[in-house]
Amino acid sequence: MPDLTSAEQRVRDAFVTGARVVFGPGTAKRDRTVRGEVLTALLTGPAPAGLPALRLVGAHVVGLLRLEGARVRHVVDLRDCVFEQPPDLRMARLTGLRLRGCRMPGLRGRNLRVGSDLVLEAGFTSDGVVDLTDAAVRGTVRLAGAVLRGGDHALLAARIRVSGSMQAIALRATGEVRLRGANFGGNVHLGGARLINPGQDALEATGVQVAGTLFCDAEGGRFTAEGRVLLPGARVGGDVVFSGARLRSSAVDRPVLVIPRGTADEAASLVADRVRVDGNVELDDGFTASGTVRLPGAEVGGYLRLSGAVIGRPEALEVLDRADEHIPVALHADGMVVRGDLEARGAVDGGFRGDGARESALRVYGQVRLVDAHVRGSASLSGVRLHGPGIDVLFADRLRVGGTLFLRELRAEGSLRLQNAEIGSTLDCAGAVLERPRRRPDGSVKPSLDARVATVGKDLLCDDGFHAAGGVRVRLAEVGKMANFAGARLGGPAGGIALNAYGLTVPQLVLRLGEDRVPEGRVLLTRARATAVYDGPGLWAATGGVAVEDFTFTSIDSTPPVDVGTRLRWLRRVQPDFAPGPYEQLAAVYRDGGEEELAQRVQLEKQHRRYSELGWAGRVWGFLQRWTVGYGYRPWLAIAWLTAFWLVGSLWFAGHEMTRLNEDEVPVWNPWLLSVDLLVPIVDLGHDGKWRFTGASQWISSTLIAVGWILASTAAAGAARVLKRI
Repeated sequence: MPDLTSAEQRVRDAFVTGARVVFGPGTAKRDRTVRGEVLTALLTGPAPAGLPALRLVGAHVVGLLRLEGARVRHVVDLRDCVFEQPPDLRMARLTGLRLRGCRMPGLRGRNLRVGSDLVLEAGFTSDGVVDLTDAAVRGTVRLAGAVLRGGDHALLAARIRVSGSMQAIALRATGEVRLRGANFGGNVHLGGARLINPGQDALEATGVQVAGTLFCDAEGGRFTAEGRVLLPGARVGGDVVFSGARLRSSAVDRPVLVIPRGTADEAASLVADRVRVDGNVELDDGFTASGTVRLPGAEVGGYLRLSGAVIGRPEALEVLDRADEHIPVALHADGMVVRGDLEARGAVDGGFRGDGARESALRVYGQVRLVDAHVRGSASLSGVRLHGPGIDVLFADRLRVGGTLFLRELRAEGSLRLQNAEIGSTLDCAGAVLERPRRRPDGSVKPSLDARVATVGKDLLCDDGFHAAGGVRVRLAEVGKMANFAGARLGGPAGGIALNAYGLTVPQLVLRLGEDRVPEGRVLLTRARATAVYDGPGLWAATGGVAVEDFTFTSIDSTPPVDVGTRLRWLRRVQPDFAPGPYEQLAAVYRDGGEEELAQRVQLEKQHRRYSELGWAGRVWGFLQRWTVGYGYRPWLAIAWLTAFWLVGSLWFAGHEMTRLNEDEVPVWNPWLLSVDLLVPIVDLGHDGKWRFTGASQWISSTLIAVGWILASTAAAGAARVLKRI
């Protein structure tokens, strides 16, 4: 060992007994300077008797502390010491290492082995890289309050193996903190940490394994990352908690294709692709991310909480009108599986923004993607604010929700796309306001709510102030109990289709729209099937008309009740071109309800419209059928007309006796039988052809013959129709 200074001699003497050497803050630098070579010799030389340990406070270490490959069986406990060169601990085996409050230009510790805790906390400061790659710690890694200034990399701890936890509360790191492939037997605490690496990765923890919980929350201050947080392929046995965290990122991934159109430069703040979490994922309580939060293929064993979060930046929406079809993505969770609930409603107690104001709902600037996602519980986005004007702000094709999907009081600029979604219970959109829907390339608007071919186990609720400026599409959807649009505002000034319910299947269809809720656009009920329908005058006043061809239902009702005449006027209004199907359906409803007279009235109206749209001959024939036999639905009219003409003819001939046509025959004059013989065709009662008709009697007899043929023909046509109905 080289000649020792007085300070080094003190250190050597104390090392033998494990005593602590304290150099006070007033001690001159030369009196507290210790050479690294001396410390190396003490730790690697022959072990003295007793319990030796290196315990220093306030020392200034010059030269290199070099323990590369060494096996040190003594405790190393340094506090508030200053190193001029990075200690070299590569491949060393240490019983314990504590460097509380120490300052150094870096730490070289690749493949380091520590038999107990590794303590780099309480003001530990490194102005270079702390390299713990492939290290193993049989205790806890403590970095609470540490300050790491490493340039491109602050902490390199890839594949580190820690038997206990990692305590890094209030850590300050400038440069990347790398935990790629690390394995922790307990929790990882990064609450209040501030990780700064703009434009790059602030925390790189790809494939990290945490047996306990990963805390990146507001404990000890607000967790802040200036740069991306990477957790793809991570495995967490407990929860992942980012409550109150603030993530800022300017790192831009390469453009990715966005279905159904365009590309997205996902400047991601949090990348957690394929993460597996046995517990909950909490991105709530004031969580803020300026870039994309990526969770595609993630599996969450508990619930996913987004209440009170703010994701995306308002300025990202300024590119939406560009020709390059750029679509900002705020939350990307395609293929995600959540075994509990997805909760984005309201905020937990203590939720805050940076200015201290409390938040009550998730706010998103950009697209939320949940394509092929599966939430086994319920998903609540009630009160959420989604901003994505002109795009599908919620893109959730084939989303599966085991319980209820709550969208109550949601406010969205953009369209909600739920094509082929499966909702186990209720899709609740009551009170939602959907504005500025997605636009097609030709400028026309897409539906504000697009649930085409969706399956809803119980109810579809679009009532209680629901407003869809681009209309609603539930084409070929299946709803288990009720689809309720009572009082909804459907469509907007752009027109188009206000409600597309083509092929919708539902037991109860509620379209109770008042005169102040007239749909702005066309309503398609073609081929829809319902057991009970509840309508209102606003529905049938839709500005684009109502298509009802092949619309089938068992009953129809309105509040207040509507008479058959009103319904027929509504039907005439929405069907400028005649089609028999809607009339047949309405008549069948009345007939099945025991209202045969109302059913006949509907059938009369159907025949009237049918003949009124034919040529002049058809219209004349229809006129005759209507007023003679009621198109076969009122055969008693023919008898009434025959009786009337018989009486008129009989009275006339009673006062105007005719002369015999043949003097050889002597028929008995009977005006009553003569009138019958003239009126009834084919049947001969022996009076027709026996008398000479002259003057007015000639015209009257001809009229009776013509009327008889007309009434007989219409009566026969009516009878055939009646028999056909029977």
